[in-house]
Amino acid sequence: MIKDSGERTKFGTGAVRDMHAGKGRMDLLPLSALIELSKHCEEGALKYGEHNVDKGIPQHSLCDSAMRHLVKYMRGDTDEPHLRAAAWNLMWALNQSVECPELVDMPWREEEER
Repeated sequence: MIKDSGERTKFGTGAVRDMHAGKGRMDLLPLSALIELSKHCEEGALKYGEHNVDKGIPQHSLCDSAMRHLVKYMRGDTDEPHLRAAAWNLMWALNQSVECPELVDMPWREEEER
């Protein structure tokens, strides 16, 4: 059975579609950036194995790496695609916040738990 929010968008052609708000707008994502991130995933899979990140990397490590790559990008280092690497690390840190909150080990988390 197809899920139905009950909300409809009617197009100029007369077609209708369920367009429930809150699903996200995939059509607004920057396609060139997604291609670059997919290249980083491909290179990482060759280096570490497919789905290595899914085994669990503490969030502090992803944020540390993202910041390091961002600083290197900002100072003009060109030995690696640093902006792409920073974005990849932030994407996985964000993914963890949703999918694996037990890996979110940021210092503010300890304060919340007290």
